[in-house]
Amino acid sequence: MITRLGRLAAVAALAGSLVLVSPMTAEAATGCSQAGSQASSQKYLDALVDRNAAWSIPLDPFVIRYENGLPTSVSAFDLKLQLYLHIQYSVFTSIENIVWTWQPDGRENVINATYDIPVGVGGLPLGSSTVVEDFTLNPDCTIKRIDATFTIEPPA
Repeated sequence: MITRLGRLAAVAALAGSLVLVSPMTAEAATGCSQAGSQASSQKYLDALVDRNAAWSIPLDPFVIRYENGLPTSVSAFDLKLQLYLHIQYSVFTSIENIVWTWQPDGRENVINATYDIPVGVGGLPLGSSTVVEDFTLNPDCTIKRIDATFTIEPPA
């Protein structure tokens, strides 16, 4: 009986947290705007170079990220933790030349960011990468999918 009540309490707590994570707004009824999509996506880009920005990214609880076609993150907690730990991102020195495209190829709820990331350690340039990244957003402007394609090139 106690075990059953414990499970019920855990399910209720999880359901309550999901409601708090994605509150309904007037924006949610009409979809995420271009400005809202760009603001949410920019928070993700900020976290690529600043680990402390990881916790402020508005993510769907079950966000999935693909990098060069491979799934590399399967939940909001997983993605935020990866960005916060900053292991593979610590060589990114900045994000440059961002070009935003709203609803590329007519895809609704998608914003594309194409940008350059210089890669280096201790002031020594190691290379750079041009990244093409599609963000698919929910009506409440939380990111539900990230598709990134990139290659690393040697320094010029």
